[in-house]
Amino acid sequence: MNKKKIIGICGYSGSGKTTLLKQVISLLIKQGFNVGSLKHAHHDIELDIPGKDSYELRKAGSVQTAIVCDNRYAIIHETPNKPADLATVINQFTDVDIILIEGFKHEKIPKIICHRQTINHPVFIDDLTLAIASDNQLDISIPLLDINQPQQVVKFILDYLFN
Repeated sequence: MNKKKIIGICGYSGSGKTTLLKQVISLLIKQGFNVGSLKHAHHDIELDIPGKDSYELRKAGSVQTAIVCDNRYAIIHETPNKPADLATVINQFTDVDIILIEGFKHEKIPKIICHRQTINHPVFIDDLTLAIASDNQLDISIPLLDINQPQQVVKFILDYLFN
């Protein structure tokens, strides 16, 4: 897709993606990495507050609106007629060593699939699935990681991205 260091953490709803990612991000930061994260939402998102000036400017027709404070900024891109593709969004990231992508399991990105025994779905594996992070033993031909051992997942990610 591009030259940035990316890896997806995918799986069905309730499989533990966000829980695992929070732990992985924390461990990577402790090792000195700057981490970016990108999350897929299955619903329309609203980041601004109705009635605020930035919201009103965007609703007036601005296709890009930036909201800036001393500690962070957000740029909202309106894409009503052409949904943003993943590569475009990834290319917006700067000053990060690794981009962790939650969701987008059908995209052509390297990914680790989260799977829990309590989820009533078959294990999702495609040509770009690097490993499965699970809470039970599975009969698979790719690496099986313990979803409850985030340091094991971090080691796998670093070995894949940097070795």
